[in-house]
Amino acid sequence: MILKKNYFIFLGKNGLIYYSWLFVVLFIGLILGYEGTSKINWPAIIFIVIFFIILIYSLLSSYYTESYLKLPYKIKMPLKQAPNKVWAWRVFNIYQVRIDNLHQYFLFRIEKNKVESGK
Repeated sequence: MILKKNYFIFLGKNGLIYYSWLFVVLFIGLILGYEGTSKINWPAIIFIVIFFIILIYSLLSSYYTESYLKLPYKIKMPLKQAPNKVWAWRVFNIYQVRIDNLHQYFLFRIEKNKVESGK
């Protein structure tokens, strides 16, 4: 049985802290690039490449299935209940996932909504 992985961007306090530190790496690279005097600024290129590597890793290692949730900085965590859709607009959906009574995460997904036909 193949479990379908649903990729997402996590929101809330955890997402804000994680992605803020991620963008700090990008901004350091941009500052080094704009403040440099040489034609090719290697430290800026290295920081920006590191940013994109971490961003791709974050997007590919943030997923959930029917039975567990995986975040880039944690191991797989079993879900207490199935993800609950909190908000939806066109292709944008926000789900709430409960790990236990204390921990909950809000997940942002871009997915095609299925339209049920009246046939």
